[in-house]
Amino acid sequence: MGVETALLIASAGQAVGSLTKAYYGNQAISNQIAQYEENKKYGEVAGLQGENIRMEKMNNTLGNNKVLAGAAGILDDSRSLEVIQQDVLDQAAKDVKSMKINQDLANSQLDRSIVNSKIERQSLIYGSILNASAHAINGWSYYQYYKPGPEGFSATENKLELFNRKYRGR
Repeated sequence: MGVETALLIASAGQAVGSLTKAYYGNQAISNQIAQYEENKKYGEVAGLQGENIRMEKMNNTLGNNKVLAGAAGILDDSRSLEVIQQDVLDQAAKDVKSMKINQDLANSQLDRSIVNSKIERQSLIYGSILNASAHAINGWSYYQYYKPGPEGFSATENKLELFNRKYRGR
């Protein structure tokens, strides 16, 4: 085995290493994307739980207000009770709206992370393919450069020397 073969084998090993790196990098990024999607689902569930808790608190407050108004004897047509109850409803609606906006913001950030990870994965794959191709081309060019010449090269060189002496006077 000559130098040319050793260089070709070394370049092939580097090309395989580049492709292996791409494979494992792709797996890691796929796991990261799956984690982002899982976090997004957990966030949605947590948002729904927060809305349910807030609505439950609102219902408890409305019920407590009715009990207090009934005990005070103003349950029938008191405008102040209606205003208080409406304030509770309005505040709960604002809180739920705010929770939804925060959830949308979190989902947007996770979606951005997912897209960035997909771009990173694509970049990793193409970069590794180009790197492996460069190693393969370098190995082939090393092989071509260092391989020995043809067997009959010295005989051809002798014929050219004879030709030059005979016809060109050298």
